[in-house]
Amino acid sequence: MMKDIKKQGLKAWKYLNDIDRDDVLDYLGLEERSSPWVTALGTIGIFALGCLVGAGIGLAFAPKSGEEFRSELGERMKRKADELGSVAQDYANRSQMPVT
Repeated sequence: MMKDIKKQGLKAWKYLNDIDRDDVLDYLGLEERSSPWVTALGTIGIFALGCLVGAGIGLAFAPKSGEEFRSELGERMKRKADELGSVAQDYANRSQMPVT
């Protein structure tokens, strides 16, 4: 009986000696903190990868070339400016009577 207790105690002691900090943190559901630089660089890397993938998809599915798109956009902006200019001119030509 005494030998069994001593044997179990030695096994438990050996098991406790093999436990390190990572085992305790894992058991508690935690993990070791990484440095802020590692976190920031990882985040920036993921963002850059997303930008590249988005640009690639945009170029792959673009309906027009860049030159065509820019000229069409310029024409739309000129038309809109002309429309807004005529509306502003109409507003400026209105007579304003004083309220008495």
